[in-house]
Amino acid sequence: MTPILAQEPVTLPSGRTFDLYRSRWDGVLDHEEFEYCRQHGIPIAYDCAQIGWVTQTFRDESIELPSYPVPTNRAAASMTMDLESRAIELRHQLAKEAGKLQIEVSQHRLSLDLALERLEFVAATAMKQLAKAFSLADCDLCHWGLKSAIAEFLGAVRGPLQLRPNGSDSKAFEFRPWAPDDAEIYTELLGNERVWQYLPEPFPSEFTTETARTLIEVGAFSFHHEAVAIDVERRNIGQNLLRFDGPSDGVRRPIGQCLLRFDRPLAGVRASEVAYWLGEEHWGQGWMSRVLPEFTYRSFRRHSIDVIYAWIMEDNKASIRVAERAGYRREPCALETHIAESLRRPGFVRYATYRVDWMLDAAEES
Repeated sequence: MTPILAQEPVTLPSGRTFDLYRSRWDGVLDHEEFEYCRQHGIPIAYDCAQIGWVTQTFRDESIELPSYPVPTNRAAASMTMDLESRAIELRHQLAKEAGKLQIEVSQHRLSLDLALERLEFVAATAMKQLAKAFSLADCDLCHWGLKSAIAEFLGAVRGPLQLRPNGSDSKAFEFRPWAPDDAEIYTELLGNERVWQYLPEPFPSEFTTETARTLIEVGAFSFHHEAVAIDVERRNIGQNLLRFDGPSDGVRRPIGQCLLRFDRPLAGVRASEVAYWLGEEHWGQGWMSRVLPEFTYRSFRRHSIDVIYAWIMEDNKASIRVAERAGYRREPCALETHIAESLRRPGFVRYATYRVDWMLDAAEES
């Protein structure tokens, strides 16, 4: 099929216009745009920075994240400054309230559960107020600043959780950047529709080694994210070649990926999103239960981030168990449903873990 690469915006079945040459940072393809590209043979590529599909004709003219464009006029710049000031003010107010509640809890005049309810109410009220003046993306950034203050309160009252991965697990696998030579194994792992069933993006109609090379190339840009292969030693156990036990043949190969996407800092707090997947042949072997704690620990040590969160499909019980075992906990937000829909992730919920709960050697942190 010869691709239709119209210079002017095309009209979608719904009547909306679709500019094939719009900026990459205008956002990933929605379902209707994706189907239009597939039906008309328009080449697409997976954008690891935004975690979604874009057309290969999109312009890549900006280095800013899509949700946070550079202000183009004085009013927009003022709005950005107002957001920063407002976020700092709200976080300060919440921290002040947390300090008062900490005294009441320590004197046994208030239960910890009730104190948490009060702080969550304050945070939810602040989010609803912010939504009247700022975008969902801005509100979400402020949300993590408020949540991190609550996490600090929890750590001060009941002590940090002292989370740390099993030291022996770090010897079972390694993290490394994907290389162009990995295109074939990448295709073998990700070119499987079942692997995509719990990902927020639709499975492409065709997944080739060229698609894999494109994804690897896009993932190589690291100023706003880090994508790494999960590399393990191949072990011969009958027909199952990749397990923790058994004799090793000394050959390492990837079995999946972990990705960390950095959000913009706000009010002195930075959040990052983690996403992960495994090739189907490696499901059910306990890999990700060991990989995610190690990757989370590594991420806190290597990067200046305060909270790591994951969007997980609500009915993906296996992934939820993996996250909970790695120290992540359910983190609802007053605007969570709207934020999920704006990111084209209906049916997804968030789990998060905080720097204050991890045992980090200050001498080793970057």
